[in-house]
Amino acid sequence: MYLGVDGGASKTRVVVIDAVGAATGYGVGPAATLNGTAATAWTTILDTISEIEALADIALADCAVVVGIAGTEIATAYRSFVERAPACAALHVVSDAHIACAGAHELADGAIVAVGTGVVGFCRDGGTTARVGGWGFPHDDRGSGAWLGMEAVAAGLAAADGRRVSDVLSNRVLADFDTVEDLSAWACTARAGDFACYARLVVDLAAGGEAGAEALLHQAAGHVSLVARALVAHRAGLPLALTGGLADTIASRLDADLLDRLRPSVHDAATGAALMARHTFMSSESDQ
Repeated sequence: MYLGVDGGASKTRVVVIDAVGAATGYGVGPAATLNGTAATAWTTILDTISEIEALADIALADCAVVVGIAGTEIATAYRSFVERAPACAALHVVSDAHIACAGAHELADGAIVAVGTGVVGFCRDGGTTARVGGWGFPHDDRGSGAWLGMEAVAAGLAAADGRRVSDVLSNRVLADFDTVEDLSAWACTARAGDFACYARLVVDLAAGGEAGAEALLHQAAGHVSLVARALVAHRAGLPLALTGGLADTIASRLDADLLDRLRPSVHDAATGAALMARHTFMSSESDQ
């Protein structure tokens, strides 16, 4: 069996495919990253795998596994994660952006910007790969779900003390807390995934015509456009896909010069990881 693992800041997804590439099992679990939940990442992944019925009678040691996980740029966390890996027939650990690109373009050349809790761009062009952004929240990941949520919280705080006019967005955020001090205290300890919970509020309000929410989505699209342009501007003909939970919301708001590049994703990131596992393991077998 070939397992693809997509470890992210909001959830972990696992896809199982067989030798002919057909999906035989799925699993969903809590967040697993190297930039926030590194100590429990393998526990989360293994717990998620253990719930997949298709693997009930199959040992992990007999499976080829590709794990795509957020935070691989943190060298010490990456090394520790690899060192703690369970026994597998084959294991490859890459970034979550890498597997998103593999899935979106079905292992072919192309570029993606993953727009979910975070934002990161990745492309494969011939024998080379490149990455843009994705350095973490709050110092990067502008345009992401976490960024949208943080901006919504900031709007609530600013409206509460008179630095901006109250609107539906700020009022909805403030309504979740007894006092503005409670909101501030929550924000001081909130993680990226916590802030990202408010992204859905922004999207829903924008769909209803709320001006502040719509303005935030246009700002988010501008940040995503910068990431995309850094990847594809000098790579003629390279297709672009948006992936992640905010992909559909952001796609129509991208800068005009990028819209012609857009293509729908073929598969999700976890499936991309599973396809990578199958391709890599079968290629290594054929070379022996």
